[in-house]
Amino acid sequence: MNPESAPAFLPHRLLEITGGDTALFDDLMSEFRENLPAYAAELRAAKDRAGWKAAAHRLKGAAQAIGAEAIGAIALLAELSAPGDSALLARLDAEIMRFSSF
Repeated sequence: MNPESAPAFLPHRLLEITGGDTALFDDLMSEFRENLPAYAAELRAAKDRAGWKAAAHRLKGAAQAIGAEAIGAIALLAELSAPGDSALLARLDAEIMRFSSF
């Protein structure tokens, strides 16, 4: 999925996972928001291809599970790109800002 065309957040995905439990929905959203800076920092800190790919994969999985489609799409691109891709990291930062409005 192209990050530019991906929605920032698909709440129905998370509602499906939680079975409509709004308290669990809120807990999972809070946990993802809390951990998102660490996922991004781990990606930034990766020094080699293996570390970069592993960090991108973790971010992708967490984002897709919660319904943060654009962040997941950027993480997928990161899995396929070279470590330290500054343009991709800038896109990730912008998408994290966009996601924070939810």
